[in-house]
Amino acid sequence: MLITTEKSSGFTLLEILISLAIMTVIMGAVYVSFFSVLRAVERFDGTSVKYHDARRLLDIMRREIESSFIKIPKAGDKTTPRASFIIKDRDIQGKAASQLELATHSRRGGTSRVFYFAEMQDESLVLYRTETAAIFPSGSVKVQVLEELINFSIEVSFNNKWVGTWDAAGTGTLPEAVRITVEFNDSGKTIKLKEYAVPRTGTKLKDA
Repeated sequence: MLITTEKSSGFTLLEILISLAIMTVIMGAVYVSFFSVLRAVERFDGTSVKYHDARRLLDIMRREIESSFIKIPKAGDKTTPRASFIIKDRDIQGKAASQLELATHSRRGGTSRVFYFAEMQDESLVLYRTETAAIFPSGSVKVQVLEELINFSIEVSFNNKWVGTWDAAGTGTLPEAVRITVEFNDSGKTIKLKEYAVPRTGTKLKDA
């Protein structure tokens, strides 16, 4: 009788330990990569919202400035409202907080008086906007348009320099160009966005 024996095909203890060590390294790498991607996605989502809000605001302001106009009533005329363009250089606790008042052609038709200003809230700036329609002068509403700002500044080009104040009542004209700058914090990094606008309506309208 012939008796044969077969060699066991199982793994040795050393092979199992090496396999477990390799698997641990791979799983660790996957774990780190997964949470790194997750944090990046969360950060991207937060930044996208802030960028979207800031860019949308800058686009609205650009169009309003490009459609702005000034109207200077004749001397002694107390019935015709003045339509001016005013920029004030302000700061709140060391943060730039410009103010802008202008008359512009409304997107809904007609003309409106628009006012932008910032207030401090929880150590950051909150930007507000009010709009008063010419046909309903007592109907202005205060609306929050951007929050968690570090700085908000508006400048005009004058004599080849950028200055922070303008009053069309004194200059008699609209500025040649306007620069709007917003700064906000993104995970410890300061993001600065700028927009430029050139008034296109003309210098001024005078009553006949």
